[in-house]
Parts: sequence; structure tokens; C-alpha cells
Amino acid sequence: MLRADSGFAREALMAWCEANAVDYVFGLARNARLEARIADALSEARTMSQANEGQPARVFRDFEWSTKESWSRRRRVIGKA
Repeated sequence: MLRADSGFAREALMAWCEANAVDYVFGLARNARLEARIADALSEARTMSQANEGQPARVFRDFEWSTKESWSRRRRVIGKA
């Protein structure tokens, strides 16, 4: 199992892990496309937080994702709002 931040979420390393049966979890840098993809979850988390007197709320969504150019294929992403 390999766990790393967004600096390591690169095609070469992900492809190597997949080819060598190494499970991996990489953070992804926040960007407008990802935020748009989880907009409903962000709204849900905001509503939950307001309903609980400002206490933190987290909502997760998983989906298939690909970059516009740098990834060779779609991969599973779990977004946290």
C-alpha cells in the first residue's frame, strides 16, 4: 500500500502501482473541475454543518475521474466535502 500527497499523483507512478499490484491512495490537489464534480456534496456538507450549529460535517462521493491530458485512463476518486 502506497499513500502519498498530490505531488505523487502522476501517471508514471500510478501505472507502475497498477502493473505491480500495489494499492495506492493519493491526495489530489483541489481544482475547479473537481469542485464542480462534488458541488452537491459541498452543499450538503454546508447544510449539515449549519443544522448542527456550525460543527464540521463531511460528505464523501466516489466517482470515476480522469485528467484532461496527464492520465492514461479513468480512475476511482473519492471526493471529500
